[in-house]
Amino acid sequence: MLQMSPAYTPRPLKNLFTANQCWAHLLEEGGLRDIEVESVTKMLACGTSILGVKHYTCGNHSCPHVKYLCNTCSC
Repeated sequence: MLQMSPAYTPRPLKNLFTANQCWAHLLEEGGLRDIEVESVTKMLACGTSILGVKHYTCGNHSCPHVKYLCNTCSC
């Protein structure tokens, strides 16, 4: 089984905006263009259930396995 190092972060750019609520503080201060807010909001929503979720179940009705895949923005 492949183990990832603890330093691996799948979406490191999101951390820049979410660490210490940096993005929330920038939004509160204002002065951002609409396109900047839209672009960062889309990036933060990417890979989350906000963009929708695909629900997969096993073909065997007695099998309890379920898999949820969050839609991405293809970025």
